[in-house]
This record gives sequence, structure tokens and C-alpha cells, in this order.
Amino acid sequence: MDIPDLTLTEYESETKFPEGQGENENEVPTLPSEEEVKKRMMRVVDAMEKSFQSIRGAEPTPELFDSFQVKAYGTMTSLNSIAQVVISSPTLATISCFDPEIKTAARDAVRDMVNMNFNPRIEDGDILVPIPRVSAETRKALVKQLAKVAESTRQRVRRIRRAAQDVVKEGKDGKLGPGISEDDAFRAAKQIDEATDQCIKQLNDVLEKKQNSVMSV
Repeated sequence: MDIPDLTLTEYESETKFPEGQGENENEVPTLPSEEEVKKRMMRVVDAMEKSFQSIRGAEPTPELFDSFQVKAYGTMTSLNSIAQVVISSPTLATISCFDPEIKTAARDAVRDMVNMNFNPRIEDGDILVPIPRVSAETRKALVKQLAKVAESTRQRVRRIRRAAQDVVKEGKDGKLGPGISEDDAFRAAKQIDEATDQCIKQLNDVLEKKQNSVMSV
């Protein structure tokens, strides 16, 4: 198994918050809400967690195949929507397609998945996927890769926090209009920091759980 590239897409809109009044002069100025800030942060954390599914632990799970895409019925479709994956043993996965007509396409998708180096075969209507054991050296490299992705994700979360706090600072300085009081701005700042702490904690928990899964014997 090669070390996968888990680079995640970062969107400019993550750090864009409305500042003060809109084009309508009757519109009441607003500060970034705790709910909106946390939603953006958790979207980033959830994307990281989903990317981790393509990295197997010491023992494989069906989630290992969740990111696989199969060309079926004229479009790209997730493998888990057109087949059932069962881990038959620590070194073998069995994939049963709901429609036998697409088993060849599913086999090819598994074979061609980048970084996995799988060599699946069709046998008695099912796709059998031998899963080689991951060496200790590779698992250590995977743990480092996970930490690298987690740190990049932390930085994204902190950039969202900073963007929200920049708007709040405008409110503290009275630059967002008369509808924002200093107390409102200080309250928003505290809520944003609390949301950040919660999201960073969840991120760290996801990382620790995945690293332990990779290194467990």
C-alpha cells in the first residue's frame, strides 16, 4: 500500500463573512453567529474525517472502500451504493454487486484505485479483493501523514476563526453601524472562541482514534 495524498480542497468562501449592513440601508447589521462559524469549521473537520476512510487501520473495514467510484449506468457512482462490502478475513474483502451486470466495472474500479495496489478477481459472481497486511514501517508513515493533514485542517479552522473575529473587531470598534453594541461584539467573540475550541477538540479526537486504529496490532 502506497502512502496516499490526502490533500483537501480549501474554499475561499470558508473565510468570507458579511461585514455590517448590506446594500439595503434598512438591513440590520449582524455579527458572525456561533452557529454559522461552527458549521463552517465542522464542515472542514468532517471532510478530514471522510478522507481518513481511505487509510486502513491494522485491520481493514468496509469503510476502506467508501471512496471508490464505479462507472455504472453512464455515471460515476460510489461503490457502497451499488454493492455490499464484507471483510471476510483480515486479508480478504468480498464485494457483492446488487446488479451482476456491473461487477466487471466494479472490479476495475477497485483495481485502478490510486495508492491501494489491489488485485481483485471475480469468482462465483463476487469480487474477491486480497488485502495485503500493512507493514509497521508503512503504518508509521501513515500516522505521520494523518498528523500532517490534521495540522493543515487545524490551520483552516483557525483561519475561519480569524476571519469571523476580524468582523467582530469591526463591531467592537463601532464600524459596523449603530445596530451592533460593544457587548454584542464581546459576546460574539467569546462564542466564536468556544466554537473553535470544540471543533479543534473533535478534530484531535478524530486524529487520535484513526492513528490508534492504524497502529493497533
